[in-house]
Amino acid sequence: MNNKGTTSKKPPFDVIVCGAGHAGCEAALAASRLGVKVLVLTGNLDTIAQMSCNPAIGGQAKGQIVREIDALGGEMALNTDLSAIQFKLLNSSKGPAVQAPRAQCDKKSYQLRMKFVLEQNENITIFQGVVDGLLEEKDECVGVRTTLGQKFYGKSTVVTTGTFLKALMHVGQKQTAHLA
Repeated sequence: MNNKGTTSKKPPFDVIVCGAGHAGCEAALAASRLGVKVLVLTGNLDTIAQMSCNPAIGGQAKGQIVREIDALGGEMALNTDLSAIQFKLLNSSKGPAVQAPRAQCDKKSYQLRMKFVLEQNENITIFQGVVDGLLEEKDECVGVRTTLGQKFYGKSTVVTTGTFLKALMHVGQKQTAHLA
């Protein structure tokens, strides 16, 4: 990528997505389907859509979100169908209100296919960089700054930091730090 995002305050991107996990990938793809120019910033190009822990898609509560993303034209369910190694209906011995489908995916296959989908999209530019601040003008976000001091300007910014924001959990007014 050229550094056109750093040379001018004129927004070269319509949407800047900070993070390339599940939410970041879906946000970038949703914006690109609207025909706008999208920048995805990720800390590591090799971990786009990486399933860090449990390679499950669906299950209790999460299954509803996956269905909603699917109904809106998202990629997660399709990617799951193509990378799943096991499908299971949870709570199958109980009533339909508590049953939930879950798929276990091949972690690498899921990750590589989702990365490929993003890379092939002509409206999406992917750049390796860690965002450490928002650029503001007149109380409005106009872009982001990376840890290397690069500035990228856009009309809107979507922050999808997921679970990797120093592992700080917020529950109401209480904050709990990850104990590693």
